[in-house]
Amino acid sequence: MTDQETQENFDRQYAKSMKDPLFALNLDSVKSSHGDRFSELRTIINRHDPIGLLDIGAPENEYEPEVKTIIVQLDHDMTEEQVHDLIYQEFLRWFEDESTAGPKEAYKELATDIHEWMKK
Repeated sequence: MTDQETQENFDRQYAKSMKDPLFALNLDSVKSSHGDRFSELRTIINRHDPIGLLDIGAPENEYEPEVKTIIVQLDHDMTEEQVHDLIYQEFLRWFEDESTAGPKEAYKELATDIHEWMKK
């Protein structure tokens, strides 16, 4: 990807974020309001590393934006299928399309682990 393409992608993502209330949520506020649950969810997502970014050296906090938009939408009454749908939609939101986010089926085990964690 060229520098211009990178900048255009950033600009497009920024413009999109200004219209999306989930993108606009303050990360520190969400972390504070969810306490240890935020880091627990981040640990689960990091363990699965759905995009493979940690494997190539990304920092431990790489998936915090996704954790932020997922944790505020989780509800204890959600089924595993609903959790699966939510997680996949959030990764599509952040990574823009299936070519980067991967297929929905790849998130099934992650959804199972998150659903089990929610019940604790």
